[in-house]
Amino acid sequence: MKNTNLIKSGLALIVILLFVVGCAASDTANTSSTAKKAKKEKAYDPTGTWEYSVEAPDGATSGKLLIQGAPGIYTASLETDQFGTIEIGDVDFQGTSMTGSIDVMGNTADIECNFEGDTFSGAVYLGEDALPMEGRRVSK
Repeated sequence: MKNTNLIKSGLALIVILLFVVGCAASDTANTSSTAKKAKKEKAYDPTGTWEYSVEAPDGATSGKLLIQGAPGIYTASLETDQFGTIEIGDVDFQGTSMTGSIDVMGNTADIECNFEGDTFSGAVYLGEDALPMEGRRVSK
Protein backbone atom coordinates (compact mmCIF):
# COMPACT_ATOMS: atom_id res chain seq x y z
CA MET A 1 0.00 0.00 0.00
CA LYS A 2 2.83 2.37 0.87
CA ASN A 3 4.44 1.66 -2.49
CA THR A 4 1.21 2.43 -4.32
CA ASN A 5 0.79 5.77 -2.54
CA LEU A 6 4.44 6.61 -3.17
CA ILE A 7 4.07 5.79 -6.86
CA LYS A 8 0.85 7.86 -7.09
CA SER A 9 2.55 10.81 -5.37
CA GLY A 10 5.55 10.51 -7.68
CA LEU A 11 3.34 10.38 -10.78
CA ALA A 12 1.31 13.38 -9.58
CA LEU A 13 4.55 15.33 -9.07
CA ILE A 14 5.74 14.41 -12.57
CA VAL A 15 2.38 15.48 -14.08
CA ILE A 16 2.55 18.83 -12.23
CA LEU A 17 6.15 19.42 -13.38
CA LEU A 18 5.23 18.59 -16.97
CA PHE A 19 2.32 21.02 -16.78
CA VAL A 20 4.52 23.82 -15.41
CA VAL A 21 7.26 23.19 -18.02
CA GLY A 22 4.63 23.06 -20.78
CA CYS A 23 3.16 26.39 -19.71
CA ALA A 24 6.61 28.00 -19.61
CA ALA A 25 7.42 26.67 -23.08
CA SER A 26 4.08 27.95 -24.38
CA ASP A 27 4.80 31.44 -23.01
CA THR A 28 8.22 31.44 -24.68
CA ALA A 29 6.65 30.40 -27.99
CA ASN A 30 4.10 33.23 -27.74
CA THR A 31 6.82 35.76 -26.98
CA SER A 32 8.83 34.51 -29.94
CA SER A 33 5.75 34.70 -32.17
CA THR A 34 5.10 38.29 -31.05
CA ALA A 35 8.71 39.23 -31.80
CA LYS A 36 8.44 37.72 -35.29
CA LYS A 37 5.25 39.69 -35.97
CA ALA A 38 6.97 42.91 -34.86
CA LYS A 39 9.85 42.22 -37.26
CA LYS A 40 7.41 41.61 -40.12
CA GLU A 41 5.77 45.03 -39.72
CA LYS A 42 6.41 46.98 -42.87
CA ALA A 43 8.93 49.80 -42.53
CA TYR A 44 7.74 53.30 -43.38
CA ASP A 45 8.15 54.07 -47.09
CA PRO A 46 8.90 57.78 -47.69
CA THR A 47 9.35 57.46 -51.46
CA GLY A 48 7.36 59.73 -53.73
CA THR A 49 6.81 63.36 -54.58
CA TRP A 50 6.06 65.73 -51.73
CA GLU A 51 4.91 69.35 -51.98
CA TYR A 52 6.62 71.42 -49.30
CA SER A 53 6.81 74.96 -47.98
CA VAL A 54 9.49 76.61 -45.88
CA GLU A 55 8.77 79.69 -43.77
CA ALA A 56 11.62 82.11 -44.40
CA PRO A 57 12.05 85.61 -42.95
CA ASP A 58 11.23 87.16 -46.33
CA GLY A 59 8.17 84.95 -46.91
CA ALA A 60 7.31 81.34 -47.59
CA THR A 61 8.96 79.38 -50.37
CA SER A 62 7.63 76.16 -51.80
CA GLY A 63 8.55 73.38 -54.17
CA LYS A 64 8.75 69.61 -54.40
CA LEU A 65 10.75 67.11 -52.38
CA LEU A 66 11.51 63.97 -54.40
CA ILE A 67 12.49 60.82 -52.49
CA GLN A 68 13.57 57.65 -54.29
CA GLY A 69 15.22 54.36 -53.35
CA ALA A 70 14.79 51.77 -50.64
CA PRO A 71 15.79 51.38 -46.99
CA GLY A 72 19.47 52.16 -46.61
CA ILE A 73 19.82 53.65 -50.11
CA TYR A 74 17.42 56.60 -50.30
CA THR A 75 18.20 59.64 -52.41
CA ALA A 76 16.38 62.96 -52.21
CA SER A 77 16.28 66.29 -53.98
CA LEU A 78 14.41 69.56 -53.74
CA GLU A 79 12.86 71.22 -56.78
CA THR A 80 12.81 74.95 -56.12
CA ASP A 81 11.68 77.94 -58.18
CA GLN A 82 14.59 80.06 -57.00
CA PHE A 83 17.56 77.63 -57.15
CA GLY A 84 16.41 74.85 -59.50
CA THR A 85 16.96 71.26 -58.39
CA ILE A 86 19.12 70.82 -55.29
CA GLU A 87 20.41 67.36 -54.35
CA ILE A 88 20.14 66.49 -50.67
CA GLY A 89 23.39 64.96 -49.47
CA ASP A 90 23.99 62.58 -46.57
CA VAL A 91 20.36 61.40 -46.66
CA ASP A 92 19.65 59.25 -43.60
CA PHE A 93 16.34 57.69 -42.58
CA GLN A 94 15.78 56.39 -39.06
CA GLY A 95 12.23 55.10 -38.68
CA THR A 96 10.08 57.98 -39.90
CA SER A 97 12.75 60.71 -39.61
CA MET A 98 14.99 61.97 -42.39
CA THR A 99 18.09 64.13 -42.14
CA GLY A 100 20.30 65.49 -44.88
CA SER A 101 22.14 68.57 -46.06
CA ILE A 102 21.95 70.91 -49.04
CA ASP A 103 24.24 73.51 -50.57
CA VAL A 104 22.52 76.82 -51.29
CA MET A 105 24.75 79.37 -52.99
CA GLY A 106 27.83 78.13 -51.16
CA ASN A 107 26.09 77.84 -47.78
CA THR A 108 25.36 74.45 -46.22
CA ALA A 109 21.93 73.95 -44.68
CA ASP A 110 20.76 70.90 -42.75
CA ILE A 111 17.30 69.44 -43.27
CA GLU A 112 15.30 67.46 -40.76
CA CYS A 113 11.87 65.98 -41.53
CA ASN A 114 9.55 63.84 -39.43
CA PHE A 115 7.05 61.90 -41.52
CA GLU A 116 3.61 60.76 -40.43
CA GLY A 117 1.66 58.98 -43.14
CA ASP A 118 1.41 61.35 -46.10
CA THR A 119 2.52 64.51 -44.28
CA PHE A 120 5.73 65.72 -42.71
CA SER A 121 7.02 68.57 -40.59
CA GLY A 122 10.53 69.65 -39.86
CA ALA A 123 13.00 72.44 -40.40
CA VAL A 124 15.81 73.76 -42.53
CA TYR A 125 18.76 74.83 -40.37
CA LEU A 126 20.87 77.59 -41.90
CA GLY A 127 23.45 78.95 -39.47
CA GLU A 128 21.59 79.97 -36.31
CA ASP A 129 18.22 80.06 -38.10
CA ALA A 130 15.68 77.22 -37.99
CA LEU A 131 13.14 77.68 -40.76
CA PRO A 132 9.96 75.62 -40.27
CA MET A 133 9.19 73.20 -43.10
CA GLU A 134 6.08 71.14 -43.79
CA GLY A 135 4.71 69.12 -46.65
CA ARG A 136 2.38 66.48 -47.98
CA ARG A 137 2.83 63.58 -50.38
CA VAL A 138 1.20 64.14 -53.75
CA SER A 139 2.27 60.87 -55.41
CA LYS A 140 4.14 57.65 -54.70
